[in-house]
Amino acid sequence: MDKIIREYLGMRHSLVGIKILRESTNPELSKKPKKRMRFCELVKEAAAGSSFEEYLEDEACPEAAIALGFEEPTYVDVQPRISPAQTKVIKIAPLEESANPDVVLAILNPRQAMQLAALLDGVEAKFSGSIACGEAVAKPYMDKKPNISFLCGGARTFADFKDSEIIFGAPPETFKHLAEKIEALSKTCGALCGCKTSDIPPRIVQNFKKLGFEKGIDYFFGKVRERSVRIYLNKDASGRIKYITIHLPMKGEVRVKAPFVLRKRGEWSDVSITLQTGEGIELNTGRGLKETIEDIVAKFE
Repeated sequence: MDKIIREYLGMRHSLVGIKILRESTNPELSKKPKKRMRFCELVKEAAAGSSFEEYLEDEACPEAAIALGFEEPTYVDVQPRISPAQTKVIKIAPLEESANPDVVLAILNPRQAMQLAALLDGVEAKFSGSIACGEAVAKPYMDKKPNISFLCGGARTFADFKDSEIIFGAPPETFKHLAEKIEALSKTCGALCGCKTSDIPPRIVQNFKKLGFEKGIDYFFGKVRERSVRIYLNKDASGRIKYITIHLPMKGEVRVKAPFVLRKRGEWSDVSITLQTGEGIELNTGRGLKETIEDIVAKFE
């Protein structure tokens, strides 16, 4: 599951499994933090391959101790939090080393979060920017639903989370569903975008249909010279369709040179090129469209 999801999204970090235990165990000294650390620090190290067993005496952040259910709030409440506070031990490890985790964490950038949300048909998120462990662990644990955290000052300061990083936390079932969906997409070359709406003018749709293309939600797909082709129409800042992006999904290793772009997607390689309309291509009349597509496909035969 970790390998499938990481390869598809292009993640740097391992998925992290979090197990909440309400009974004390004999502490495995080799996995106890060598010093008091913040939960977010342990997560970051687990994403790089380390495993930990955290007890209350190991937690350096008072707010995290409350959010993770080690302690009940005394003076100021912390939300979201695990309630009632019955946590005795938290096991934090790379997902592949985690046994039956309660919550799985993914450290993502915005593009990866976008792709993940599209695969899951949307994600509802609630965050305040003040308690990352509560948003990424406690809320999914209590609600049994995914959540996104834009982290907090402590996580970015002490755990060295980058400005471009966020955390997606969810029950393991969510990640299992995600991996299954990615595998299904990989077998059929998959969708390249999760957009739900389209306002492409009917005359342009008809021009593509004349060439044997069918219309998806926000793209056109078909075969040219026995090769699958997907075409997206891109708008400029004023909302006018000014560019056309041609995608060629291919299996195996592929080498390209500019102006072509290559993106790996599991077992597939997406070769794409973006062209400006009006320069040999007229979408409203279809002029030059067939010739341009065939010429690009021919370069990879």
